[in-house]
Amino acid sequence: MELRRLRCFRAAADELSFRRAAALVGVGQPVVSRQVAALEDELGVALFERRSTGVRLTQAGRVFQTDASRIIDSVDRAREAVLSAAFGTSGKLRLAICEDATTPVFAAILVAHREQHPAVDLELFELPSTMQPTALRRGEIDAGLLLPPVEDAGLQIDELWREDWLVAMPSKHRLAELDAVPIRELATENFIATHPKFGPGCHAQSQALFDLAGIKPTVVARAFRRSTVAVLVRSGAGIALFPGSFAATIMDGVVTRPLTFAKLQMHVAVAYPAGDMEGVVAQFLRVSAATAKGLKMR
Repeated sequence: MELRRLRCFRAAADELSFRRAAALVGVGQPVVSRQVAALEDELGVALFERRSTGVRLTQAGRVFQTDASRIIDSVDRAREAVLSAAFGTSGKLRLAICEDATTPVFAAILVAHREQHPAVDLELFELPSTMQPTALRRGEIDAGLLLPPVEDAGLQIDELWREDWLVAMPSKHRLAELDAVPIRELATENFIATHPKFGPGCHAQSQALFDLAGIKPTVVARAFRRSTVAVLVRSGAGIALFPGSFAATIMDGVVTRPLTFAKLQMHVAVAYPAGDMEGVVAQFLRVSAATAKGLKMR
């Protein structure tokens, strides 16, 4: 049963006129007459009574009008759903993010994505960078924001933005009086670091900074979360490196200062399955890149 025949029938049934139905469907009147006649042959029943004064539905036609409308509406809804999913205007996006990427830049990305794609249902997961590749390969998430490097077999890793490193220290620390801290001043300091098991990207990136400066940091404690790192810093146990966007969110009693050594920055990337991307993932990538660029973070 061809959809074109159903559309011609519904138009004729609604208008009770083949001429008006033709104008409604956008074809000639003979086309509507042929399509309706072919549908009647296919069903083996007359759907219209044809009179010199016009047409009217038979009893069978009135019954079929309801079912035909339901079929057409269902097909139209299915087509709209498929196109929306293909173009990323609706559907679900399962997005993972590691703690170090939960900065104001990420907040701006969420705002822009919600404004541009309000029909997309965002499901957010907090996952350490080290766990995201496995979740992506298993199909448990669609994309993830993480700190490279990570094991990327079968994945595409695109950098989104970079941030300067900050030194976090107790408010009464000897370096707190400086506007910016020379990295050589950190050589004798004790450090609170994130645990490499849950933050290998952060660990690797901060270690690369120290290696480039020729410093071997003394790590006295490791923590899984930034909030724990901040508590330890406030206690005076040591100092720590934080992403630049965390400057306004660190707790009272802890101050941050930029490093004068700015040869390396912390960089955040988005990971997703390798291959052609479409739908909600492609739209999220586009919005994320444009937002980060607009904030001049790239």
